[in-house]
Amino acid sequence: MARKRRKGVKLRVRRPVLRRRLSIVAAVLLLASVGLGFWLIRPFWHLSGQFAAHPTLQPSRLYGRSVQLERGAYLPADRLVARLEEVHYRREEGSGDTAPSSPGRYRRGGGSISVALRRFPSPAGPRGGELLTVTYRGKRIRQLRLAGKEVESALLEPPVIASYYGSDFKDRRPVVLEELPNHLVQVVLAAEDDSFFRHAGVSIKGLARAMWVNVRKGGMQHGGSTLTQQLVKNIYLTHERTLARKVREGVLAVLLEVRYSKEEILQAYLNEIYLGASGGVNLIGVGAASYAIFGKEARDLSLGEAAALAGMIKSPAHYSPLSSLDRALEQRNRVLDHLLELKRLKPEAIVAARAQPLEISPRRPVRRRAPYFANAAAQEAARRYGLDSLADAGYSLLSTLSWEDQQQAEEAVSWGLKALEKGWEKGTKVKGPLQAALVSIDPRSGGIRSWVGGRDYAASQFDRASSALRQAGSSFKPVVYAAAIQEGVAAPASLIEDAPLTVMLAGQRWSPNNDDDAFRGWVTVRTAMERSLNVPTARLALQAGLPNVVSVARGLGVRTHLQPYPSLALGAFEVTPVEMATVYATLAAGGKMPPVHALKAVFDRQGKPVAGQALPQAEPVIDPQTAYLVTSILQGVLDRGTARAVRGWGLMDALAGKTGTSNDRRDSWFVGYSPDRSTAVWVGYDDNSRTRLSGSRAALPIWSRFALKVRPANGYPTFPQPAGITTALIDPETGELASGRCPNVLTEVFRADQVPSSVCTLHNPWQRAFRENQRELDGEERRRVRGWLKRIFNREERQRRKASRRPP
Repeated sequence: MARKRRKGVKLRVRRPVLRRRLSIVAAVLLLASVGLGFWLIRPFWHLSGQFAAHPTLQPSRLYGRSVQLERGAYLPADRLVARLEEVHYRREEGSGDTAPSSPGRYRRGGGSISVALRRFPSPAGPRGGELLTVTYRGKRIRQLRLAGKEVESALLEPPVIASYYGSDFKDRRPVVLEELPNHLVQVVLAAEDDSFFRHAGVSIKGLARAMWVNVRKGGMQHGGSTLTQQLVKNIYLTHERTLARKVREGVLAVLLEVRYSKEEILQAYLNEIYLGASGGVNLIGVGAASYAIFGKEARDLSLGEAAALAGMIKSPAHYSPLSSLDRALEQRNRVLDHLLELKRLKPEAIVAARAQPLEISPRRPVRRRAPYFANAAAQEAARRYGLDSLADAGYSLLSTLSWEDQQQAEEAVSWGLKALEKGWEKGTKVKGPLQAALVSIDPRSGGIRSWVGGRDYAASQFDRASSALRQAGSSFKPVVYAAAIQEGVAAPASLIEDAPLTVMLAGQRWSPNNDDDAFRGWVTVRTAMERSLNVPTARLALQAGLPNVVSVARGLGVRTHLQPYPSLALGAFEVTPVEMATVYATLAAGGKMPPVHALKAVFDRQGKPVAGQALPQAEPVIDPQTAYLVTSILQGVLDRGTARAVRGWGLMDALAGKTGTSNDRRDSWFVGYSPDRSTAVWVGYDDNSRTRLSGSRAALPIWSRFALKVRPANGYPTFPQPAGITTALIDPETGELASGRCPNVLTEVFRADQVPSSVCTLHNPWQRAFRENQRELDGEERRRVRGWLKRIFNREERQRRKASRRPP
């Protein structure tokens, strides 16, 4: 009995232990099941969140200004063709009176050009998609027809200036399934999953076939993935070939099929499939690949082109038409043959597509074509539209930049710097290369037309156009003259003394000198500007009042810190090229400072406009008469002054501008303008090293080359004369009204109430004699003596002329 009781005790002891062990095993199995389920299911929640976003995920794109065609405009056909090909339109054989076969193509002949416009963004919303016919008379546009209707103007597709990619550099152009041609869908299904609409995410037949292939080849060689499984793998899972990953992929595919419709899955797949790379950018989706390889939207693909894309899916690098047309053609034909077997399209259409050659029109994704401007535009997008990040955000940014002008600006800067390094700066030993910046603005709107922030963005991303604070030198002098004229202390014909000047300030003596260390006595305001004389300019600044000069500078567009010191008159302070371009643009706009900007409109990924801060209205900062008088003086700088070399470039238009050179020639400037363009050029070294340059040597040739290349067909327009301005003939030596004895006569501009009343005394003896004696005469005697002297000298003048006509 004792033995039995002992055995019973043992049994009572073992049962709790066994139960605990069984509980532990059950708990472990439960946890393992939960963990396995969590491991299998967890990605689905992440996948579901990504699923809705992926069809619209794409880089933001910055567009240049659209070319506007106008009836009667001068635009040779060759130039129009160049602009079309710049945005990758392709020529087709045929008359210009007939429509091209598909969007993105044009035909030329018979005095006309017909263009099948692609759809493109514009500030007014999506445009394009119609047939544009341009008819010529000589080199001018005689007629414009858009969608069969005659119009006065039409827009061309704008060029892409930059794309804002994420860190993975994926290019996407999302498509909508309903907008795609049926043959594109059918070739993709034929190539990748012909039973897509019959399975539930996993194809048993496909898996069995894949397992048989893998057994025969001894490894995971074939996955047997359905289109849904490929989508799961592309969005979330890795591409490793393991059994665990395959199981997970299958479970997620089934869950995806339960959650979403076949059409939604197919659209996501078409937008997510990897189709190779171009220009260092990955092509994701049929939209991006269609654009990069065939230069057209996916909805415009032909059957043969669509089959070529479908054939790439198995091995994009191997079957891409960009790498091998022959391999791509063979693969395309295999896809078409399988499609023929499936009998999902008309056999004659498939046979015809198979017989066609495979033609491509490569359009490499744009990363940064104008990189300094692209950065400036991104900063403006953040400032005005609140868009702190553009990467993969899908925004369309429509800019003011003219791509044609930008190319000319970059070429002029490159040419100018190379010429200087082979010439004036040859042998100079400095740490870094010679640099330059060029900014060109439309004074009428404030839109930036060109923006070059340095000679090589890859070598230096520092933007000298907006961030380089450099001394303005004499390029600031027009601000001084504007302040003096605005205050009424000077006019173009006023005399200023060019003689030694000393100013005491806080116990310090300041004595400016002219560039040649010479003095010329009394000179006119116009002469002082044309010869860029420092001392008369300093006197004028003191007469106008230094605080007034600072105030005018602020109004004209200078935003850097200014102090009312005498040296301010000579530009002894720092300013950026974009500020100087703004100053001169304000003069060009008649005294109204234009709102300088890079962006005209921004749209989100759905094409809806993004609200932003409106541009300020152009406010008058100086009166139009002052702006016109300063402009007239600056025109003389090009005609007779330090910038007369401009005329040697063949630029005979009514342009205005000013050179500038800072102390020790560290900075060289030229800023020139017309009513429709203000362009500033700066040249110097980043470390502020001395140069052998000047504004006329360094910046002026770059400006001239650029201005000549972007010159309008009819030349630069003239400056309109505002009300309250009149002209008079004067002697440039005295600034007085000219007489017949004056050897040099100049037509000068004045405010209507500031025309001189006295006739030149330097070259008119009777006037000089009268002035010398008039203090001793009363009013009546003064009039009598004046008339008497005038009759005497007029009689002598007649006798002199009569004698000069006698034969010898």
